[in-house]
Amino acid sequence: MAEIIDFKAGDFSFLVAPGGPFSGGVRANKGFALHRARFDKPVPMMDGFKRIKQHLEKLGRPVTALAACELRSPKPMTVQEFQAFNRDYLTTLHAWGCRDGEINAPARSNIAPITEAPADSSFFAFTYTVPDANAAGDFLISGLPEIKVGAAAGERTFGGRDVSLKGLAAKARFVMEGLRTRVDALGCDWNGITASQVYTVHDFRPVLEDLFAELRISQIGVAWYPAWPPVNDMDFEVDVRRVRTEIVI
Repeated sequence: MAEIIDFKAGDFSFLVAPGGPFSGGVRANKGFALHRARFDKPVPMMDGFKRIKQHLEKLGRPVTALAACELRSPKPMTVQEFQAFNRDYLTTLHAWGCRDGEINAPARSNIAPITEAPADSSFFAFTYTVPDANAAGDFLISGLPEIKVGAAAGERTFGGRDVSLKGLAAKARFVMEGLRTRVDALGCDWNGITASQVYTVHDFRPVLEDLFAELRISQIGVAWYPAWPPVNDMDFEVDVRRVRTEIVI
């Protein structure tokens, strides 16, 4: 059964991903909304943390209000490289208190663009909670690639490396079913989604016309980033959110 933790320090609740460097997704608590800020240009990760802290302090919000991070990497990583990256990433978040015991609270996406790739790991955007008496069920689900949780090494990628039209469609359905499960687990409304982001180097237009239309999110617009998921041997990642206020800084 999915475990949800009320992270009072950040005014949001999150879907536990046991042992993971980020949660499965977040929802704003009653009386709070999620706001998303995108940097006008990606900034190196440590500079991004500094600017996030400054932004939150200016709003009178604690750093624990940081609910989600969107990152960019120079290239896809091996599992070992990904683990090393996460240790560095979590150093600041743990210093800020962005966890419940040993469980990490903020959601995350992290991709490796094939164009304008950053020289170093960078922040693209971040999401945080703010008080809002008129809030209405804001949520954000972490980026989800075609990973089979608990599978043995070498068998984790759903569909292997089959990126034929049929193979890509199967991967997409697997990912979208996983996202739908997370939205439901958080007690949120799939029909309230305001944005979705797709990360793949493959042409997914047929998937958009079929699966995304079936899920009734094709006409809200899909942001496609030509990119790889953060770890080698994966081809298709998606995240979804209900965030009604978004800015560029």
